[in-house]
Amino acid sequence: MIPRPEGALRRGLRRLPRPPSLDRGRAVRALFAFALAFGSVTAVAGAEYGAFAAMGCYLDAYGMRDPRPRRALLTALLGGGFVLAFFAGSLAAGHTWAMVAVLSLVTAAATLFVDTLRLSGPGGYFVLLVAALAAFLPPADLTEAALRSGLVALGAACAWLFNSVGRRSPRHRPEQRAAAAALEEVAAFARVVGEAGPGRPEGSSADAHRRACASLHRAWTALDDTRKGWRPHPPDARQLALHALLIRLEGVLAVVEQSLGGGGAALPGRWPHRLSEAAGRVRAGHLPGPGSMPTAAEDGRAPSEPAARWPTPLPPRGSPGAGLRRLSALSSPYPAVALRVGLAVAVGTTIAAFVPVLHPAWVAVGAAAALQGGPGRRPGQRAGTRLAGTVVGVGVTAAVFHSYEPGVGVTVGLATAAHGLSRAVPPTSLFARMLFSTPVALLIVDAASRGGPGLGTLAAYRLLDLGLGLGLGVATALLVPGIPRRRVTAAVHGAVAATGSALRERLRAGKAEPRSEAAAWQAVADLWTMYDAVPAEEIRSTKTADRLWPALLAVRRLLVWVLAAPPAPPAPDEALRAAAEVGALAQAARAGLPGSPALRQVLSTGRPTAPAPAADPELSARLADLHRALARPALQA
Repeated sequence: MIPRPEGALRRGLRRLPRPPSLDRGRAVRALFAFALAFGSVTAVAGAEYGAFAAMGCYLDAYGMRDPRPRRALLTALLGGGFVLAFFAGSLAAGHTWAMVAVLSLVTAAATLFVDTLRLSGPGGYFVLLVAALAAFLPPADLTEAALRSGLVALGAACAWLFNSVGRRSPRHRPEQRAAAAALEEVAAFARVVGEAGPGRPEGSSADAHRRACASLHRAWTALDDTRKGWRPHPPDARQLALHALLIRLEGVLAVVEQSLGGGGAALPGRWPHRLSEAAGRVRAGHLPGPGSMPTAAEDGRAPSEPAARWPTPLPPRGSPGAGLRRLSALSSPYPAVALRVGLAVAVGTTIAAFVPVLHPAWVAVGAAAALQGGPGRRPGQRAGTRLAGTVVGVGVTAAVFHSYEPGVGVTVGLATAAHGLSRAVPPTSLFARMLFSTPVALLIVDAASRGGPGLGTLAAYRLLDLGLGLGLGVATALLVPGIPRRRVTAAVHGAVAATGSALRERLRAGKAEPRSEAAAWQAVADLWTMYDAVPAEEIRSTKTADRLWPALLAVRRLLVWVLAAPPAPPAPDEALRAAAEVGALAQAARAGLPGSPALRQVLSTGRPTAPAPAADPELSARLADLHRALARPALQA
């Protein structure tokens, strides 16, 4: 039978990614907060002081994808960082070397804070922007600097209030959206595998597989973040339901992986549709029930999904000391990232001090902008997109205000509208965000420096300064290595070693050992962080992330087996043998990146070319996958 064209078109449209939509609720909240801060202070003390309150409203760029209790705490701390950065920038204004030191330290500290705590948002970019705007203004004495900083605190408080306490959205919306995205990506992966049938080569569906695993990891991370609020609290009904949903989704993903290559059985055709329906219900806020999606036991498949208890497989709640220890660990990418961004800002500010630009502080902002951004976007791509958005934004601003200097009311109204639009566009639309945020910064600076060069001149110099800064940032990324290779290999070693310890305890005792499994979960999460951070630090692809992915996938699948394995009789001999095999792989991972000659040489020295078969066929296959991923990873073309 010849398929109907409209049916084929409908199936093709279902495969297309859903276009990002405008966040109208966030735009409205940003409008109210900005108008309240900028407008009220302007009405009382004038636009030059209202601009300082408007600077504090940049806080609303952070935390929108974090659970509400966690968002409230972290954005409150970051609001204090805004005030301190502005105060330090005000005192450093007019002093070149003091400005170099302050802007560099502010950038490194803000990047370290935001990245380490996984606070969603544009890294330390806006913290530096606030400090740079303060340094751009004429020098102020201690009293005036304290007054201006208090107004910044007022604006930050308005943004915090509207985005934390005053938000009317459901309490668990961020983690529900993450779970719905995971369901959709696993559905897309199942659709690719199911349409091709069993025996499909893995390389042809590698992208869908990677997106499914990454989205599921983000869903687990979002659920883990719900436990980090003002105070510890027991899980509520929605958290428990999402936890059970992700456990079942792990089972479904395992079945789809088994059907991928190797002659696995064909998937039921209704699985992708049921997963997509479940995603829609979860996104709408409905509690997912046991029958809301397919299970791994359907149609005579694998054993039923694991009945993991809360909070397994999540790690126990960590103390601040534990977080600091992970930050200082060799496997953490954050110190290297923060130091390189701080170095770019220092070099850019120093060079700009001896170049005829309007102000070195804006060059520092451009240098940091080239090195700040989300995973998977390289500095060259970010710099080009930011420059394009800034050029258009500056062009529009210069054309509108070429011969017209706006009054106070027009300044407040236009800045408020542009700020709201910049918050409405999705996080992936970097060009649109730069297009709308550029006029906001120019209007704020023009309002704060009455009698200054004028809005048209500010726009022209803004383009020159930012272009120079972006160029210096890209040059820094090209000349200064990003994350050192020893940190990458340390992350691989830590994940493999911790997973091997959890496997040994599982086989030795025949049941779960919470402490070792929690340590393995955290180590694999650290490897995910490293995998996400590496491409964002590369000016050109070094294939480091491609080499990491097979190892990350293999160690994740081994950990899922450890977490999902049902209780069994203890097997101490098997535990020792498996631990020895994984221990040898972990030691080899110290020698170099997966697939490197140094790592292969260590593996071939006194060790078998492949691990000995385990008693459990599935465990044996996953150990062999891990060995193969470290020795000779299959890189995507």
